[in-house]
Amino acid sequence: MVHMNLTVRAEELGDDLRRLREASGLSLERAGELIDASATKMSRLENGLREGSTEDVAALLAIYGCVGPLRTELLTLAHEVDRRGWWQRAKPTFDERVRTLLNLERKADLIVNYECTNVPGLLQLPVYTEALLHECELIPADEIPHRLAVRSQRHSILLRPEPTRMLALIDEQVLRRRIGSPVTMHRQLLHLVEAAQLANISLRVIANSGAHAGVNGAFLLLKRESGHKVVYLENLTSSLFLEEPEEIESYEKAIRLLVRRALPEGESAEVITELAGRWEQGELA
Repeated sequence: MVHMNLTVRAEELGDDLRRLREASGLSLERAGELIDASATKMSRLENGLREGSTEDVAALLAIYGCVGPLRTELLTLAHEVDRRGWWQRAKPTFDERVRTLLNLERKADLIVNYECTNVPGLLQLPVYTEALLHECELIPADEIPHRLAVRSQRHSILLRPEPTRMLALIDEQVLRRRIGSPVTMHRQLLHLVEAAQLANISLRVIANSGAHAGVNGAFLLLKRESGHKVVYLENLTSSLFLEEPEEIESYEKAIRLLVRRALPEGESAEVITELAGRWEQGELA
């Protein structure tokens, strides 16, 4: 059953309230008592089900000692929890922008990622990510180690005891675009082949053969068993989370068309292995 009350904003608010409560050392029950709310109501609020009022949120923030810009941000979220879709423009730092994505990935049962420029982030080796960040010339060198650590944290969802399922749709040009050295590309492509052998990962290559449904660029669809779905789009300075049903349907249609166009898993692995060998032999540059 779909939780119609669930939105990305409501979940973000709930996650932050949980973090603040735990940092204050209060139990769910005790925090609820202080605002005359049951533990059930508090649990629903922290799980993004919008149980509490803006006044409840303000009271909790006071109890947790939350002041300044974070208090303002969370009260704004409390006012906007019903809004679907979120263009995050007011989050200037990398950590602020990536936090929402990390939370959504952690809770997803299925992630579908189409990529036409780089290897999907969840499947990147550190050496590939590091080369990518250096070569784009947009990330300060002293910030790269932190970005690598965050990427490693993201990878863990694919390897946990009950791992997230992933469908990776990769345009063939990604496998031919040199990031770092030929050795880096060889290692990265072999890693893709190994990852595709995991039961929870399906990897499909879209051969170079003209335009297709991914012509407008990369995207990530995150889906839960409850039916809740979010599409994530990233650009240079902001993040966009789509939740409206008609928008989700457009991306699901694109996925169906891309899957129809993509090579089967076995042939995809053969193409990647063949290109890995060509990188190793120096045939690609």
